[in-house]
Amino acid sequence: MDGYVDGAEAFVAKAIHGTPADRKQPLFRPSAPPADYPMAALLELRPAIEAIKHRTQTPEALIAGSVLAAAGFCVAPHHDVEIPGVGTKPLNLAVLTIAQSGERKTTVDLLATASLRRAEQKLAAKYGDEIAIYKREKAAFEAATAEAKKAAKRGRAAVAEALAGVGTEPKPPAAPILMAEESTIEGLIVALIERPNVSMFSAEAGMFLGGHGFTPETATRTMTTVNSLWDGAAIKRLRATGHVHKMGRRSSLSLMAQRTVAMKLLGDEGARDNGLLARILLSEPETTIGTRFWREGRADYDQFLHEYDGRLADLLDRKPRILDGGDGFDPEPIAFHVEAERRMIAFYNQTEAALRDGERFASIRGYGAKMLEHASRLAGVMAAYAGQDVITATDFDAGAELATFYASEHIRLADTAGIAADLLLAQKLLDWWQSRPDPRCSLAAIYQLGPNAIREAATAKRIVEILEERGWIERLPAGTQIDGAPKRDAWELTP
Repeated sequence: MDGYVDGAEAFVAKAIHGTPADRKQPLFRPSAPPADYPMAALLELRPAIEAIKHRTQTPEALIAGSVLAAAGFCVAPHHDVEIPGVGTKPLNLAVLTIAQSGERKTTVDLLATASLRRAEQKLAAKYGDEIAIYKREKAAFEAATAEAKKAAKRGRAAVAEALAGVGTEPKPPAAPILMAEESTIEGLIVALIERPNVSMFSAEAGMFLGGHGFTPETATRTMTTVNSLWDGAAIKRLRATGHVHKMGRRSSLSLMAQRTVAMKLLGDEGARDNGLLARILLSEPETTIGTRFWREGRADYDQFLHEYDGRLADLLDRKPRILDGGDGFDPEPIAFHVEAERRMIAFYNQTEAALRDGERFASIRGYGAKMLEHASRLAGVMAAYAGQDVITATDFDAGAELATFYASEHIRLADTAGIAADLLLAQKLLDWWQSRPDPRCSLAAIYQLGPNAIREAATAKRIVEILEERGWIERLPAGTQIDGAPKRDAWELTP
């Protein structure tokens, strides 16, 4: 009879509350799939991107972001874009691509920036000789200065005349760095003071987006500094020891980050309010992992990549115009062809209308308000890469199509930007758990073997509780044997 009562109680409990599987709740509403990347809009950059795609089998948006940023880096010292009715704007770009671990982000970045890395190697080869020359010149300067000061006994004017004859103090050579991969924003600024074209390229941007520069105390300064660099503003610093005023700097931003890291930035109200997100070409392509089966190389694609590398190398080797009396760039503006200007005006009017309440770009007004500039920069990069001195209607149409694609990604990803970080971790844990052959798992196994972001006992426990509350797992009795040992805290996936 007792067994019957126990069974009846269990039946009633199940009827009232349901099983854990009955109570399953989605962790969050998944975002819509991205639109197809507009490959035809990449014009002369397309063959190189197709070549990298064939070699790596990675998403097109991931490759295109890296290639566009690299091309922008190389053309920006030589050209600005002159937007009719707006003014002259730099051609450096800011790109953020969200991609998971294993997406071959580093391989793509290495292929897209091979010419930049070779240029760095050339700078590094010269650096030793430059340092040796600097040390000799500095020693000579200090000796001459000391000798000139001996003229003090002949009066102040004599000392001034003697020091004037010594000349200016030699400056140390700039560090042989074009791409700062793990730098803070302060480190990037220091590098730009020494050299006018240093950019941030990182295939694993967690150290930048999740590091010291984005703590609550420093995030605002980091974001406003990135905005200034995108705008091409002068670097101004006033310190007790002196001041710095450097003009003509060009710095691109090319970041690849995993979703949990990137969403911290996308969900940051400050990044929206101060305009950082409005300046970023953002995308999260669908993964190709699991479909990258072996394929043979192709000589035509290798040639495309060789031509791309050669074009970037030529741009890096060419001497840019320098500002009078300074060490910064004085890029030559690329103007719009009259037909391109007509297309630009039509695009501007369409975009402005789409910013109204209830219209397509109302939810991304920051980015939407800059779409004309994004389209013009992208058109300018492709025109300059092609060796043109004018932006054609074809160039602008391509830039507008690319800017519109990135607008669609801003809209799509804004829907998930507010998702709590713990829910994203819960999904990551669930995906890992469901990939295991055994549906049972202990807490210790999760923080010892699970996803990297959850390998800490307190974090693992917190995330497991989310899965349990939402019906994805069910707690097992204490002492359940798993892998030959009793476990105090263990759960099983619900069917």
